[in-house]
Amino acid sequence: MPKRRALMASPADMARIAKAEIGYRESGSNYTKYNKDFGSIPGYPHAGFGYPWCASFMCWVAKRVGLKPNVDYPRTAGCEVGVAWFKRNGRWHRTPAEGDFVYYGPGGGTHVELVVRVTSTTITTVGGNTSGSLGGQYYNGNGVYQKVISRSNSRIAGYGRPKYSKTSPPVPGKTPYPGRVLKLRSPLTTGSDVKSVQQQLVKLGYELDIDGAYGPHTRAAVVDFQKKSKITADGEVGPDTWGKLFP
Repeated sequence: MPKRRALMASPADMARIAKAEIGYRESGSNYTKYNKDFGSIPGYPHAGFGYPWCASFMCWVAKRVGLKPNVDYPRTAGCEVGVAWFKRNGRWHRTPAEGDFVYYGPGGGTHVELVVRVTSTTITTVGGNTSGSLGGQYYNGNGVYQKVISRSNSRIAGYGRPKYSKTSPPVPGKTPYPGRVLKLRSPLTTGSDVKSVQQQLVKLGYELDIDGAYGPHTRAAVVDFQKKSKITADGEVGPDTWGKLFP
């Protein structure tokens, strides 16, 4: 009887299974349980099982959460083929989400890992055939590692999003500076950027009305925040204060 597909395959399931593999090491031959599960490829050593295994690791994890090969994700040992599949199926993204396949190098053809956590500035990944950083032989390492990577790292080519039955939303990037200094004026400065500042201050524990108007109470909260952040306490939200409010 064929195996039944998991009904609720999710990014969290992928992350859980991938993390359980952290610490796996190979002997330097590329012969791994992930390649053994994927299958032999003619022309490679060790009876065709000695090929780079970052993509076969991803397939091994996807198989165990019940994702359907070449329907929900690309079953391939090649990174470039994986990128092409995601693009062809409209599942290629520039913004990461938990459970994404993150591809590295020119055209994404160098290496692939699983995104297990996303913040506004970083991704946490688990990958096979790698090392503990994006330096050196990150694409031809000796095991399964977890690492934290800046989202602005130039080696990131993009993200492929498998078809999960339950997905995690992308985490938005850093809130961009609006390009103007916010300060107390007459008439009051108003706008969505003022509202963003007020919302962030409320999250930090300040009591404010989120009305989109830069009044005396908003200025007072900004001054207090600036003092605690050890920056010039002038009550104005310029690039420096904005950067502290939205790190």
